[in-house]
Amino acid sequence: MLILTICTLSAKAQTMEQADEAYKQLIMMRSTDSISKDDIYMKAFECSRSYKQILISSPSGVESFDKSRTVLASLYPFLKAGAGYYSQQKKDSIAIVFAREAVDIAMMKEMASEDLRKDSYYPNLVYFVAARTYNSEEYEDAIIYLKEYMDVTDVSKHARVLSYLKEAEGLVAQKKKSQEEFEDIYKGVPYFDVFAKQSIEKSMEKWKEKDPYETIEEYKARVNEETARLKQQELQKILMDEYVQRFAKNMTVADMEIKPYDAENQSFLIESPYGDIVLKVPRTNNEAREFAESWADVKVYNQKFVIADKKLALASLTFSTPSGKLYEYNNQQTLAYNETEVAANFSPIDYGMLTNSEGSQNKAKVGKTEVVVGLSDVDVNIPKSKSNNTKTFAVIIANEDYTLVPTVPMAGNDGKIFAAYCQQTLGLPKENILTYPNATYGKMIRAMQDITNIAKAYHDISIIFYYAGHGIPNESTRDAFLLPIDADGSQTEACYPLKKLYSELSSLGAQSVVAFIDACFSGTTGDGSTLMANARGISLKAKQERPTGNLVAFSAASDDETAYPYKEQHHGLFTYYLLKKLQSTKGNTTLGDLCQYVIENVKQKSVVINRKIQTPVVTCSPDMQSDWREIKLKK
Repeated sequence: MLILTICTLSAKAQTMEQADEAYKQLIMMRSTDSISKDDIYMKAFECSRSYKQILISSPSGVESFDKSRTVLASLYPFLKAGAGYYSQQKKDSIAIVFAREAVDIAMMKEMASEDLRKDSYYPNLVYFVAARTYNSEEYEDAIIYLKEYMDVTDVSKHARVLSYLKEAEGLVAQKKKSQEEFEDIYKGVPYFDVFAKQSIEKSMEKWKEKDPYETIEEYKARVNEETARLKQQELQKILMDEYVQRFAKNMTVADMEIKPYDAENQSFLIESPYGDIVLKVPRTNNEAREFAESWADVKVYNQKFVIADKKLALASLTFSTPSGKLYEYNNQQTLAYNETEVAANFSPIDYGMLTNSEGSQNKAKVGKTEVVVGLSDVDVNIPKSKSNNTKTFAVIIANEDYTLVPTVPMAGNDGKIFAAYCQQTLGLPKENILTYPNATYGKMIRAMQDITNIAKAYHDISIIFYYAGHGIPNESTRDAFLLPIDADGSQTEACYPLKKLYSELSSLGAQSVVAFIDACFSGTTGDGSTLMANARGISLKAKQERPTGNLVAFSAASDDETAYPYKEQHHGLFTYYLLKKLQSTKGNTTLGDLCQYVIENVKQKSVVINRKIQTPVVTCSPDMQSDWREIKLKK
């Protein structure tokens, strides 16, 4: 009977008025001794379904959205308690419904600000739901919950669920698998640094906590630069093994293509989804000819993988011919760790390129692994202002964790610290600072709509716009675009045009608009790789967009230059010197002085640490040519 009631509730759409009335009934029921627990939990479940439906259908920022989010947070403990209650009553079929509802709410992106996933009992709920969906052969759902469990638990607990996750993914893949899907072998596979970042950060933060029974001397002995390096290496090794186990797929010769024989070098080139294989096969006794002629019947064994260029690559495998001859491919060098550099002060860890190799050239090369556990000098001692800059608004977009292209290391920290300077040094009220970390294309549109609505509601305001992340040019038109985290740049229709951004900022009618763009538009990344499908690693010179209205724009790099990170200080090079000037002047600087300082220091430092030129550039509208240099961010 209870299950029937739950099914009925799940299909019943509700208005806000109906949902509010049901919630009032729940509050009254709790204060009435005669009401059974069954009735209270069922009413809480009804409310949860109603408000969840309203939250999903409401745009962010409206009253129904905010209220639904708040009420759902208050209902989470009821759902958690209901799951425990029905489990104790041996009613597991009902317990799983409550547990799943609680977990689904906690996982909603709309509920991220409520931090329900930090509840100490939450991992137990997730494990319960994951196990039940797996045992019920609901494998697609089980994958979601198994991954969530791995996200909210310590790395050391991953091993016991990884085999179930691998099997569930395999069973789902069997239903969907086609040759086209296999050829696109990296589809859905994240870069290793993206895969590892959250787990390592969580484990390192837990490791850095001081036990109340631990003396200061014991803590210092346990948590220091050397032990941090060793701990980081330990966690990386665990996650490297896990990454390979989860995402590597065994191949057959049907997934490879053999190229004509190179008689001079006595080798075949074999193209595989994991890179090119150069296989030595002797010419003598027609051995190479027989290998090629029997290719369709060749078997592949002992496939082993490494992480190269932050993705999977072949380390070794064995080819076996129908006649029983074996041919070994090996990249001749196992994946190794480089010495990890550790700073002091223990700030969030920065994961740039963790590993790098050239698997197609019979060798594996591992790049430098950097663990940032120190604070930049601009992250501490942020000047505090007594001014109340209520007529200035800031829009901050910081795109670090891209899903389809390499991450932008430290962009998240750039946005976070710039926001702190806006509030503490420039005197903006907290509510005047609009932050959009890891913005999708839709979130970037939302950001511009938010500031447009503010500009319409106020008069004589000033606006600061800040962006850190990838930029990219259209390869045909050379138009410049900001890259959302869910785009790869191959279709600039899914990217945000710089021309459109400048036009929107200029049309806001503000007293002044100052934009800081810590990105380049050459199509290359800070590590020298390319974001463009057809550019073959070269840099392109994007069109220079000219601001109009009252807009002044600071850009991190000129023409076809690259915007580099300043790894030692855990910021983008451009952003670091922007913050450094605000710190040294306590925000009391003109745009002219700021411009001169940033250009001079970025140019000099980039030549020293990157051996490449990076020259920031400032452009402004014709209307601002005569007086932009005297403008101050701090009013």
